[in-house]
Amino acid sequence: MILQTLAAYYDRLLEEGSIPPPGLQEKELHWAVEIEPDGTFVALTRTGEGKRGRKATVPAEVKKSVNIAANLLWDNPEYVFGVARAGATEKQAAKAPLRHADFVKRLRGLDAETRADPGVAAVIEFMRKGDFAAAKASEAWTAMAENGGNVSFRLSGDKKFVCERPVVRKAATAVATTQDGDDATNLPWCLVTGRRAVAARLHPSIKGVRGGQTSGTNIVSFNLDAFKSHGWDKGQNAPVGKAAANAYVAALNHLLARDNDTHHSREGDTTFVFWAARKTVMEDRFAHLCDGETLKEIEKNGRSVANVFDSIRKGLLVFDDDDTPFYVLGLAPNAARLAVRFWYQGTVADVAGRFRRHFDDLEIADPYGNIKNLGLWRLLGAASRGGDVKNMQDNLRGVLAAEVTAAILKGTPYPHTLLARTIERCRAEQSVWPIRAALIKAVLNRRIRQFSPKEKEITVSLDPDYDNPGYLLGRLFAAFEDIQRGAQKAKINTTIRDRYFAAAAASPRSVFIQLDKLKNAHLKKLRRVNPGHAVNAEKLVGAITDKIAARTAFPDALSLDDQGRFIIGYHHQKQNFFKKPNPAKET
Repeated sequence: MILQTLAAYYDRLLEEGSIPPPGLQEKELHWAVEIEPDGTFVALTRTGEGKRGRKATVPAEVKKSVNIAANLLWDNPEYVFGVARAGATEKQAAKAPLRHADFVKRLRGLDAETRADPGVAAVIEFMRKGDFAAAKASEAWTAMAENGGNVSFRLSGDKKFVCERPVVRKAATAVATTQDGDDATNLPWCLVTGRRAVAARLHPSIKGVRGGQTSGTNIVSFNLDAFKSHGWDKGQNAPVGKAAANAYVAALNHLLARDNDTHHSREGDTTFVFWAARKTVMEDRFAHLCDGETLKEIEKNGRSVANVFDSIRKGLLVFDDDDTPFYVLGLAPNAARLAVRFWYQGTVADVAGRFRRHFDDLEIADPYGNIKNLGLWRLLGAASRGGDVKNMQDNLRGVLAAEVTAAILKGTPYPHTLLARTIERCRAEQSVWPIRAALIKAVLNRRIRQFSPKEKEITVSLDPDYDNPGYLLGRLFAAFEDIQRGAQKAKINTTIRDRYFAAAAASPRSVFIQLDKLKNAHLKKLRRVNPGHAVNAEKLVGAITDKIAARTAFPDALSLDDQGRFIIGYHHQKQNFFKKPNPAKET
């Protein structure tokens, strides 16, 4: 199903003109060898700046591993000139002449019509002469030998490369499109198209997945004897036609392209790509909904992430009736292959509805109003030391990113690991950030919805009627801290939160007995400093302790879920202290 939808997306890109035809691909060419029509060398020039070259549509790259296989009319200096790269071993240097010979052989193997083209004929003549002394004497030669890069040819005075000429494009496309045939009964059935086709022995390389090999990796490959079931070798084991293999890889490389950041995002070692069966605005907005890197750029440019999310959230309403199929694929590196870590198939309307539900679950009382819509990287950062997602291991970050994305898109509970890590950070850092409270609330409410639908869900702000022991104890702890702050004011150095928060959230009985004694001492001072505050504080403490006594005494320990409710109760009560009274309502 994944390969089929990618192949269908390739057909869509072809119709839109967003991708080169079969047999061709976009590639950066870093060096241009300028020659005369008679094959005489003119100059060797750099096409771009720094490590970047000029993009060109060239004959598709051939699959390389340890084998020798030349590209048509473009390749690295080893293939074009037969010169070993800088730092090559003696064994590696010995292969350079063989690579060059294969490059020349492929040129000579072109059909007569292609070889008759003036540009192609000039390159063939340049290679026949084999005199590269003038090229080696040029100023750019040393830089090319040291830095490498892709080399191609162009006629003197021509702006386009020879590999971009119409006759070359036609030849490359013809080779790519004449591999399949419905009438050839001796050919295997392609598992992607359902038609008989010449099976691809090696699938093209996929590039752009974080952590993957720079030379490219594969989703489908058979390179060990154990994979040769019943004597089927390589691609014959699970036959995919050459055209279909080129199509799905080209589509995936388009989604992963460096300059196509609206169609992919990365978290940890997991790279997500997303696309739709038809053109839709959701394709461009999805990166903002779940990604961090795009939003980091927004912050650098001075735009508020909250404002961006607010506009996107309101815009989700227009997708409610959009039944366009939408796909999300998560890939992670796994040696020479790619592991499919996540796969989602739904509609644009499904995605919009699930993200609205996700935003609603995260909403919580916040004095700054920024905890309504949060990107995936911010959520993972909330579960990391110091709130920085970089402090989380890449593999764990990637797994959690895939699990959270799955929970968002499928409406299932968020991973319990996220709850445990967020509570651990609150206890370790002796504080509750609004984003962490929001994440804990979202995790708990989804668990309630899934496993205990009759249980009351946690509200956005303070709920005086919620009688869960953990929630009540969190509120009581906030009340005790408020009394201490009111009594000591600016003279306070260490609050009870700094000393007792972690223990109070896990083992209340051992802590709250001591806190109750401290509370009495602080109240005594508060009555002298601010009698009105003292009266209100006593009323609040009395109301909370009455509810606790009605349920149970201080428990010896709290479960992980109730520790989460403790944190939310503490957060809700603190935010309620800062809440401004509504004069109209009081009147």
